[in-house]
Order: sequence, then C-alpha cells, then structure tokens
Amino acid sequence: MSDRVPLLELEDVDAGYGETRVLHDLSLAIEEGEIVSLIGRNGAGKTTTLRSIMGIVTPTSGMIAYRGEDISHLDATATARRGLSLVPEERQIFPELTVRENLELASYGGADDVDSLSVDAALETFENLAEREGNAGSSLSGGEQQMLAIARALVAGADLILLDEPTEGLAPYIVQDVMEIIEDLNDRGITVLLIEQNVHVGLALADRNYVINQGEIVWEGTSAELEADEEVLDRYLGVTA
Repeated sequence: MSDRVPLLELEDVDAGYGETRVLHDLSLAIEEGEIVSLIGRNGAGKTTTLRSIMGIVTPTSGMIAYRGEDISHLDATATARRGLSLVPEERQIFPELTVRENLELASYGGADDVDSLSVDAALETFENLAEREGNAGSSLSGGEQQMLAIARALVAGADLILLDEPTEGLAPYIVQDVMEIIEDLNDRGITVLLIEQNVHVGLALADRNYVINQGEIVWEGTSAELEADEEVLDRYLGVTA
C-alpha cells in the first residue's frame, strides 16, 4: 500500500439491519487499479459490506471514503454517480428487456464526468452479448447474464466495480470466461472489489485479500501469503491450499 489516499477506504464501520448489527469496526482500503477480494464464510458480512459501500445500507458509525470524500451517508444513486457500481449476486438484469435495452438503461443515472463505454462498444467487448443483443434478458444463460451485468456497469461509467459472487452457479468453463473478463476489466484500469465463494478463484485474481469473520476483518495480505497460511484457510474459510 502506498502513502497516497486510497481509492476506497472503510474505517471502523458498523452497519446492519434494524437492531441486528452485522459489521463491527470494519476497516479496509483499496488502491486505484487493484483487484481486492473480500473472503469469508456465508453470513460473515461480505454482502453487507458491499451494500454499505453503495449506500444501500447506511452505516451506524465509522466512515466510508471514496477518492477522499466521505460517502458514508449518500444513497445508492448519489454513490453510483461518483463512479461506483455493484454487480449483485442475483445480477438483477431486466428479464423482459433485450440485451441492448438493458445496456441503454444503464447509460442513464450512472457516473458523472467519466468516459463510460458506449452500448455498441460494450457489445463489441462481449461477443456473446453482441450475438444476442435482440434477445430478452430472461433467455440468456447464467454466464451471459453475468456478462450483461458487468457490461451494464461499464456502460454506467464505473471505475470501481463491486462484484458479489460473480461465478456462483456457473459451469467450470464459464467460470474461466468470467475470470478472464475480470482480468480484462482490471487491464482497462478499473478497480475491482471481489466477493467470491470460490476461494481459489479469489486467490487467482486478487492482488490482496481481506478475510472477514462475523463482521470483522481478521486477516489481510497477498494471495501468496494467504495460500501459505493454512491456519487462516482452515479456521475462517474451511478450505486448504
């Protein structure tokens, strides 16, 4: 980590739902251009972290800063206009709209003052989508829906993409395609915060990793360091390298 201001920083964040506190003094930082994974068991607080960053959940204490600006109490629309985009686990594409229409909608309400990808450029980037641009979202395979959700974030002008379980439920050969897409995003200069239940996918993609347990960060380091730490892998993730 450098001494410059991180692209995204969470400092002592508490958040939850009603009386249920999920995140406890959670802190993490992401430098521009990184792929960082947030790894933990089901129910550890990973998705709540992403929702707090996006303004879907409002922290009860602590600070979330993006490019040095406190965004802790912004709603999701205002957060998206700053260049952040969440690709949720459910993908949440519009099933009755065509691929092109889904992308055209993404061009409204996205980031301000950035060079977003045009709909045509997005279709050129994702050849599978170009072949199906007139098809309804509901007719796409799981992998194609994931590609559409990511393409939508690019059209919205995101320069930080939060990916929630992007390979969940996908066949192994499609998982490889999605991994290549994430690497390509990063090559384009887009920063990625990745939640991935498949620990080995996260380790293969990420520059650094945070391990979360019961709403707290319990470990951080590089993928090589995590792969070598059998105690952390077994205790918090239930896997071995």
